[in-house]
Amino acid sequence: MVELTQKKVRKNAYWAKLETALSTYKNMLIIGVDFVGSKQMQNVRAAIRGRGEILMGKNTIIRKVIRDNTSNPALQDLLPLIKGNMGFIFTNGDLNALRKEVIAFKEPAAAKAGVLAPINLTIPAGPTGLDPGQTNFFQTLNINTKITKGTIEITSPVDICTAGTKVTASAVALLNKLGIRPFEYGIVVSSVYENGSVYDAAVLDLSIDDLVVKFA
Repeated sequence: MVELTQKKVRKNAYWAKLETALSTYKNMLIIGVDFVGSKQMQNVRAAIRGRGEILMGKNTIIRKVIRDNTSNPALQDLLPLIKGNMGFIFTNGDLNALRKEVIAFKEPAAAKAGVLAPINLTIPAGPTGLDPGQTNFFQTLNINTKITKGTIEITSPVDICTAGTKVTASAVALLNKLGIRPFEYGIVVSSVYENGSVYDAAVLDLSIDDLVVKFA
């Protein structure tokens, strides 16, 4: 008898777990978890225990499991969504309530060079709390300052980054110097699978009136 490697054992266990989830639950949230830490994920798992099951995994294995699933052809519509750092939250409960609860878990995070900024960010004019000996740092970044009551004061607002553009190394240096953790990261729900249909998660935000206007 051939003894399976630990890697193969884990792969088989995950395969079985995903197959079970796909057959047990009729609904799921397709999620992205970029920059979401393990502790943050643990908190979400604990909060939705009994109402939702989070399952992450390698995209290649997920695709293979879904392609091999012949009992539910509707699952094939998930294949284009399996990319990047993603996973599923399986449930037979209220999708919208679960989504709202999951995306509420956000953690402040420091900026990282090269990462796409999720928001527009401007540092307002005002005192920095830094001593005058650090004036050269601001001069290097072409930021106008003055000394007020023994501390450096920024004299006009400084645009740091624009949503969707890469954060620069100089922006990171400035934010770190000021002790600012400007971004929040959490689970992103991109799409929904409900009773065999796949649709954009934004649909969950539509009211009855919105739907009447949309399909009138």
